[in-house]
Amino acid sequence: YYEVDLTGNFTFFNDSVCRMLGYTKDELMGMNNRQYMDKETAQKVYQAFNRIYTTGESIKAFDYEIIRKDGTKRFLESSASLIRNAKGERIGFRGVARDITERKQAEEKMAALQEQLRQSQKMEAIGRLAGGVAHDFNNLLTIIRGYSQLSLVELKESDPLKAHIE
Repeated sequence: YYEVDLTGNFTFFNDSVCRMLGYTKDELMGMNNRQYMDKETAQKVYQAFNRIYTTGESIKAFDYEIIRKDGTKRFLESSASLIRNAKGERIGFRGVARDITERKQAEEKMAALQEQLRQSQKMEAIGRLAGGVAHDFNNLLTIIRGYSQLSLVELKESDPLKAHIE
């Protein structure tokens, strides 16, 4: 669970957020989300929070990549909603995030395996096609060879066609 102000600075969070990001509570308090994201991800998160701000509607399960304190990257899935004060003014956002890195890695591995399967199936189909073409071509060559041998039997040694047929 986390809460951020309108500019994306942490105002409250639980220990799980610290573990996910790899920072201590003191380091994380007041930290802006742009400090643990690349520019592209920060833009994606900004757009999500901007949609929440303008529509007032919560967002369920949007995912993004973070960079932990130690430099490793993790994928988070987050749901977020608007926080209003007693006057109804928008003052920040609250949300729940969970680490989905293992799921993302499994999905990527599955996609790679599916691509390998597709490539294998393509190669198998090409092999069958090549085998079929070779078989048909061999049948034609057998016929040509048979007629050539029959023709050679009928030709005399001095016949000029004999060299061409051989």
